[in-house]
Amino acid sequence: MSEAFLHLLRGSSRKRVPLLDVKRAFFEAHPETLTSPSRHEHLLSALRGLESSCAVQLPAPGSWERVGNPPLPNWVQLVRSEPAQPSPDYSQVPWVPELGFWPDLKPSALEAAKAVNDFLLRRRKSLLMVPLKERSLEIFGDEKRLDTLKSGNTLFGGRLPLSALGAFQVPPPIPYRKADAPGMPVLVVENHNSYWSFGEWNQAAKRYSAVVYGCGEAFRSTGAALGQVLREVQAVGAEYLGDLDPKGMRIPHEFNGASAITDPKVRPAVDWYRWLLQHGRKREKPEFATVDKAHALAWLGDGLGEEVAAVWIVGLWIPQEGLGYEQLAAFDS
Repeated sequence: MSEAFLHLLRGSSRKRVPLLDVKRAFFEAHPETLTSPSRHEHLLSALRGLESSCAVQLPAPGSWERVGNPPLPNWVQLVRSEPAQPSPDYSQVPWVPELGFWPDLKPSALEAAKAVNDFLLRRRKSLLMVPLKERSLEIFGDEKRLDTLKSGNTLFGGRLPLSALGAFQVPPPIPYRKADAPGMPVLVVENHNSYWSFGEWNQAAKRYSAVVYGCGEAFRSTGAALGQVLREVQAVGAEYLGDLDPKGMRIPHEFNGASAITDPKVRPAVDWYRWLLQHGRKREKPEFATVDKAHALAWLGDGLGEEVAAVWIVGLWIPQEGLGYEQLAAFDS
């Protein structure tokens, strides 16, 4: 009874077939049941048979009729079996030398490797360096695919550099406020209120070529972007000022450690740190009394670092906002 019924169900353009179409298909396949008082029982029995053979899926109880004798499902879902696809023979692929390691790849990586290979066969002699997502869209039709495949600046476990695809990771842009002071350093500040105050003051003071917003911990991954800022404002070197707390010491130190050899490094804005130690507003943070002073020493050196650690030992810290616009403006009055 079920084969003709299933054939008609599969003629539907929908994967989820509503009950009205299910009934129509059943009674077309078995018109003898149309006038039977037990026609719905026959229909349900046929559906149960198709379900047991994995041809359809019936919904959960909440998607059945609330009344009926017996109640029927409001819809059934067809299980369409896809024909098995033969596994590709990657040994027949004309692999480029850069992907000569392909036999070592897992099956899950071979499909991506072949897409990269096809791209290199088409474009290897005409590559410009472009942002990663642009190249990913060209190769895979998905701008995020290379992000999921890369590890650092490489693909396939370090075997293929992104540069082989003419691709590079674009660092997050850094907001900065330029002043007419080429040849001076830039100042990176941790917090955005300080960014405004130093940026406004520096328009007249011209102590820095630009004031840069470090955006807290996000600054750690912006080495290349900082280099671009230095070039655009014709700056020489970069200073950093953050809160006098463990995180504020750790961020610039870790930035320097994570930056590429060709990326700029930051040095402490020593004068501003000294001012904050002498005049800044101290706030309580009892847990800082047990913090390792190594972060302060690594960033500020033994002398200034010991002074900051002495503040922590008594459970205090100093926000950089203590050196605000009014204090900066007073230097020029």
